[in-house]
Amino acid sequence: MLRYRDKLMIILLVAGCFGIVLWRLSTVGSKMNALLPERHYRFMFDTQLQGHGEDVTVRMTLPIETAGQVIRDETLKSSNFLFSIENASSYRYGMWVGRQVSGQQNLGYACTVRTSQVRYELAESLTLPESYPAEVQAYLLPTETIQADSEEIATLFEVIVPANQRGNVTAVIQKAYDYCHRSIKSVTITGTTDALTCLRLGEASCGGKSRLFAALLRHAGIPARLVGGLILKDGVWTSTHLWVDAWVAGHWVPFCVLNDYFAEKPMRYLVLYYGELPLLTHSRDVNFRYTFTAESVLAAPEDTAGLSGLLNLWGLFEQVHLPIEILKVILLFPIGALVVTFSRNILGVLTFGVFAPALLAVAFHGTGLMWGVILFLAILAIGTLVRLFLERFQLLQTPRLGIMLTVTSLTMLGISILSVAKGLTLSSRVSLFPLVIISMTIERFSVMTEEDGLAAAIKVCIMTVLVACFSYGVMTSDVLGAIILAFPESILLVLALFFIIGRWPGLRLLEYVRFREFISEHQK
Repeated sequence: MLRYRDKLMIILLVAGCFGIVLWRLSTVGSKMNALLPERHYRFMFDTQLQGHGEDVTVRMTLPIETAGQVIRDETLKSSNFLFSIENASSYRYGMWVGRQVSGQQNLGYACTVRTSQVRYELAESLTLPESYPAEVQAYLLPTETIQADSEEIATLFEVIVPANQRGNVTAVIQKAYDYCHRSIKSVTITGTTDALTCLRLGEASCGGKSRLFAALLRHAGIPARLVGGLILKDGVWTSTHLWVDAWVAGHWVPFCVLNDYFAEKPMRYLVLYYGELPLLTHSRDVNFRYTFTAESVLAAPEDTAGLSGLLNLWGLFEQVHLPIEILKVILLFPIGALVVTFSRNILGVLTFGVFAPALLAVAFHGTGLMWGVILFLAILAIGTLVRLFLERFQLLQTPRLGIMLTVTSLTMLGISILSVAKGLTLSSRVSLFPLVIISMTIERFSVMTEEDGLAAAIKVCIMTVLVACFSYGVMTSDVLGAIILAFPESILLVLALFFIIGRWPGLRLLEYVRFREFISEHQK
């Protein structure tokens, strides 16, 4: 039961937390957004090629800066290749050049991109202007893939747009958009599909639909340009995406007829170039493959002007020189420890060690949950076999643990080297596993196997992994991450919960199941 001193401590912690939060909110006022972290993406382009002793050139479009897109922290992986950047107003090319390239080569590019949603509200009636600025007039002309002067495009335009609406920019855009989005079937097509082919087939992917939409707009006298890019998502992929910008009332307004974004660009859309450009080119006669990878990350808000001291915690965090994601893990670790404490003291779950599941959850944060569990079980199995082998030498515990630590380190190194050789994504992240915790877990698993049997040891191992997975889920929560980064004083509430759990008076919940027959007889 809670004593007076316990209740007083809990009240002080809760009052302190909410007191600091209310003080900061009242002081910040309208600058509330300066407290909240923003969602960014860490974008990576990776390629592997096999050279045969000849010169190799790889050329790829890189993300560009726009009104709703900021590029930061660019890094390269260039092996022995020379790297240069070609800049233009509508694109940015990265070029890798290698001389007499032999064997497998790994090239790559990475950046942190801050994207934002762009949305426009079009007036119901916008008169078609008589002229356009010189820089946009080129987007009125027909091209080889956007046949705006074709008779078939003209006939389609006359069918879908009534004569009395052809001078209304908004009406023309809406009619053309509805036709391309609804009447053209969405299918996956590789290669380039021009506007006429899309119209004749009645089906297309993003490229064909976008070119037909652009052709209809250009035919109507509305400048339209293709936008090439990617749809960012957590994971690995190879597909690109195309949509259209239309010049409306002095602005380039985005439209995606495939995914139904009218006058809108979602935050996940990454702009690479404008116009008809190849995303990637490389020398012939080389074995070549590439992937795009992205992961969403939290980052400091862009505008913290006018805040100082405790009100500008983001400025204080930057002085620590820790990435925001690492800072998030550090601040959320007490919540992971709270999950372990609740599991052991309230639920009655047995695990290897008190906070080993929380430390494993931190390791899973670096490797990913699936790979983390696989690596943990693989290292545990190898370590257990080594532990059984060492039994015949009858070593003291400390030297034995030293050997286990060494074997665990070598196992992780071997997995890292193997993953790099096989091109797997876990590569160097294996080193995040806590060596000491795994070594101690191997020792506990072996001892429990000897004393209580293999079944009992496996059961505790499964419980440890489940609690670690649950802790991982809590520690990677976007909502909790945003709250704890914006209001680190929330940790005081976690301390209050530790005091409450520390005075838990009853049986653990699983003990009610274990002793249900005894409890039933006692109640009778």
